[in-house]
Amino acid sequence: MKTLTLLLSVLLLPLLAQAQSIDEAAFKAALKQMQAAPVQHVTVGDIDIAYKSLGQGEPLFAITGNGDTMDLWSPLFIQGLAQGRKVYLFDNRGAGLTTSGSKPFSIEQFAKDTAGFIRAMGYEKTDLLGFSMGSRIAAQLTIDQPALINTLVLYGCAPGGAAEIKRSAAVQQRFADTSGTPEQKAQRMFSLLIPERWRQAHPDPSTYFPPVTETISPEVRAKQNAAVANWPGIDQQLLSIRTPTLIMAGTEDEVVPPGNALTLARQIRASWLVRFRDGGHGMMYQFPTQMAEVVNTFLATAN
Repeated sequence: MKTLTLLLSVLLLPLLAQAQSIDEAAFKAALKQMQAAPVQHVTVGDIDIAYKSLGQGEPLFAITGNGDTMDLWSPLFIQGLAQGRKVYLFDNRGAGLTTSGSKPFSIEQFAKDTAGFIRAMGYEKTDLLGFSMGSRIAAQLTIDQPALINTLVLYGCAPGGAAEIKRSAAVQQRFADTSGTPEQKAQRMFSLLIPERWRQAHPDPSTYFPPVTETISPEVRAKQNAAVANWPGIDQQLLSIRTPTLIMAGTEDEVVPPGNALTLARQIRASWLVRFRDGGHGMMYQFPTQMAEVVNTFLATAN
């Protein structure tokens, strides 16, 4: 499996780097489809979870990141995943349209929320995808309740603990900053997600980045930041993961340095590693179709 990890890392890089054009018409069609999916609600423990589902087939639950809501997934990425499977998007505790509840925010609690949501949808086994903070939640859930997870996709993930390679102090300051107008906050976050060179080559974000339709309060954002900071991590438990795992990282990710992906791949035995050249933390907006193809291939062939 280690050999396969290295081959995927090396061979897919040049292929993916060539596919940087964005099909504006396809993006708008996928965005319309994602926005048209009705928001539904279900009570899980002490919170009401807001969610959408797209597609039909085996389930895939997608966990959002720190400061994110379900409207911020790349429409083309989600559309690609929903071909032949049912994809569930939802807001984490306190974010967007999901209530905060009474329990303290933590990665462990978010994992329990996700497990409760999966079971509330009627499943005892599912594929699971996490982005950024959502990938930490997904990994924690897989360790805590391995029988619930069929396959695991970690996008922009770090193991936490002593093994984690931290982002720079300057990036952390920008990432944690909740000051300014909504437009200023969005621009600040956008600059962290997409590498500057790629943004210059694609100057119109409306052709690849979905409009924000939900909000997250500074108070909830601060609680999410604290949850990530206080998470003890899983660096000492990675060897215990037997679930087939896909690890995806961008070579230009400033938010979660890509070296963390190598740590995960070395320790998770049944793992694939795919690195996207020129990809930032928000590489699902840069390479949505290619990322969906990689995930679908993994889900179809992982054992």
